[in-house]
Amino acid sequence: MRRIAPATIAFGVPAIAVIVISAVVTLRRSEAATRPQPARFSGSTVVQRLPSLLASAKLPEAVSVVVVRDESAASFYDSPGALDSIVSRWRLALAAAGANVRVLSSAAARDDRSARVLVIPSSPCMAVATREALEAAPARGVGVILTGLAGVYDAGCRPLGYGLIIGATGAARAEVLDAREMTYVTIPSGGPLTVEIPPGARLELDPGRQVALRTPVRDAFYSDYALQPQPARAEPLLDAALTHAMVDGGRVVYWGFELTDVSNRPWNYAIVRLLLRNSVAWAAALPLATVEPWPRGKRAAASIAQDVESGFANARYAADSLRAAGVRSTFYLTSELAQGYARLSRRLAQWGEIGTHGENHRLLGGLSGVEQRLRLATSQRELLQLVGSEAKGLRPPEEQFDTATMSAWLAAKGNYLFGANDSRAASPELLRIGRDTLVLVGRVASDDFAVTAAGRSLMPGALAAIFLGEYERVRALGGHYVLSYHSQVLAKPELVPSLATVARRLAADTAAVWVATVGEVAEWWRARAQIEARARVAGDRMRVVVRNGSDRTVSGAVVRVTIPDSKRVGRADGRLLPADRRTVRLLVPPLPARATKTFTVVLSDAR
Repeated sequence: MRRIAPATIAFGVPAIAVIVISAVVTLRRSEAATRPQPARFSGSTVVQRLPSLLASAKLPEAVSVVVVRDESAASFYDSPGALDSIVSRWRLALAAAGANVRVLSSAAARDDRSARVLVIPSSPCMAVATREALEAAPARGVGVILTGLAGVYDAGCRPLGYGLIIGATGAARAEVLDAREMTYVTIPSGGPLTVEIPPGARLELDPGRQVALRTPVRDAFYSDYALQPQPARAEPLLDAALTHAMVDGGRVVYWGFELTDVSNRPWNYAIVRLLLRNSVAWAAALPLATVEPWPRGKRAAASIAQDVESGFANARYAADSLRAAGVRSTFYLTSELAQGYARLSRRLAQWGEIGTHGENHRLLGGLSGVEQRLRLATSQRELLQLVGSEAKGLRPPEEQFDTATMSAWLAAKGNYLFGANDSRAASPELLRIGRDTLVLVGRVASDDFAVTAAGRSLMPGALAAIFLGEYERVRALGGHYVLSYHSQVLAKPELVPSLATVARRLAADTAAVWVATVGEVAEWWRARAQIEARARVAGDRMRVVVRNGSDRTVSGAVVRVTIPDSKRVGRADGRLLPADRRTVRLLVPPLPARATKTFTVVLSDAR
């Protein structure tokens, strides 16, 4: 018998292995193509149930807080225990935040001299003693938190109107909201009551007698599900749900809703805990340090991202337009299709970030965890062979994903997912998935499929106007705008001019907005969550300590601190950025992994 040469064996075994692997992959894909698709659902329904990893809602130091149980208010409610339930909710929440809490009657609260903050929860019928406590608060240096229909009736529950609320907040008008199936409150970034709350966070309230204000200081506003303002009775600007004000030298925080209105979801409770912490800190003139949402003091962030699937070759037109505008973008490749466009795929990798849109655009969410892992690992392997690097980002086909998708993507060495987030925030979130964390980059603006729906003009100028209107809305919230589009729609030659118009607008706005790939935004959000900042004022010095808890150097962080009313900023041993007279903004130099940086800000007495 003829012997087989060793060289032949050396060559033949790998070749056979390749053939076998290819056959197995082909067989699996053939099976997958004939297997029924999972039931359809939106990833939003999964996100609704997931808590987000947010900052601690603890006060930096204990604050003495008195919660007023106004005896007159008890008669307003149908049940004798209703007011006690509201007061108890406040007491427990304040204690959880680290405050020293006492519940006092109206007369006892009026005579108290030890509290730094007075909380008067939902007291429509208000006793004279409570009003006297309010009037005396500024002179005593006591901050006040008012909620709901405070003082719209006298002690005998006879109507007085909104005079107390308007006087305490400086509002031009107050009005009870019209009937709604669900009440939403959207919280923009940048105010002292929004510290550590994700930009554009949406709070869900059970319908009730919530109050809207027309006021120039608008820390949060009543909105619809999609974060659009929804004023009371459609009256212009009558939509403020939360505000803070200086009245006769005293600090007042007003909530147009009540703690007991907050809907029973983990996200809502987490947001309202931060809101309560911030309200107490501001009312008590306690400095709260926070890392601003975006690097180098930018107001908002923006990205452009394409799902490269059907009409794959159109990606070239979009990429050319984006390069001409100077905007790097993200391309989520369907990896099976990408192999037929190898040269274009490699050019896209040079022009921006490459993510995956799955290997064949079949649905992921709803399949078993094992099958999702196999499919995402396949897509990663194909992208690595094609463009020389693995993807960090996943754009699930049709935005259908579940926790198994997230776990599978982490197992495939991904670290962020771009998809529907229930419109609960206009910014990324960190989600705990098993023992790991995943960045969810939420889409809160319309994609090109929605914008080009039947009945809308397909003229590039009209499309661009819609996209730019949504960009301005997210920008105003201080959030992250993503123009999400498809190779078979906006990347087509006849529609790509609208994409170019948006790209040029973003490029012209880089003084205020950080324009980056989706992956860069996700990476920043993860790193920012590892930066801790705290501040303490002693005499004419404020000490600000910043620590980087991550394993990489972080650049561009800006720390913001609200200072006491009696002080103004003199100088600092770090770079100060422009700010109002009650705020310090420090640009932190590149901070190495696990490093700590301390700044000293010299304060002087305000004139």
